[in-house]
Amino acid sequence: MPRMLSRFLVFLTLLAGPAMAQTATVGFGGGGHDASAPVEVASDTLEVDQSNGRAVLTGNVVIVQGELRLAANQVVVDYATANGDRRIERLNASGDVLIVAGADAAEGQEAVYTLGSSDIVLTGDVVVTQQGNTLAGDRLLVNLDSGAGTVTGRVRTTLQP
Repeated sequence: MPRMLSRFLVFLTLLAGPAMAQTATVGFGGGGHDASAPVEVASDTLEVDQSNGRAVLTGNVVIVQGELRLAANQVVVDYATANGDRRIERLNASGDVLIVAGADAAEGQEAVYTLGSSDIVLTGDVVVTQQGNTLAGDRLLVNLDSGAGTVTGRVRTTLQP
């Protein structure tokens, strides 16, 4: 077997390691998200239930805060009350979720954005796109403050030379 072909087969064998143990670290959005920026929300319908502190946005939902944009078919907004003030605690997005932070984008089927920790967990056929490169997996965890992210599951990538 020619030496070059042998090296290539060894390389492919290394890439084909256990599928369930794959992870990849990714920068996302550059960090420094401004959580104090105004939040703009648009949707086809809005239902608010004061008794359980929940709002449901349905149809063409777009939420923008500074450089961060979240789009989905539906977003459930959970509120928490602290010291008499009601604040958004978590956004639960579902259906064709798209998250854009600066020049980076990620898409999946469901996302949970916990505002207190600035963490977003995106699941369901996740695809991250950055400068023409793509990274896909089962789950993306990204922290908007630091810009650090991790893709886990069956991780696949396409890099542009």
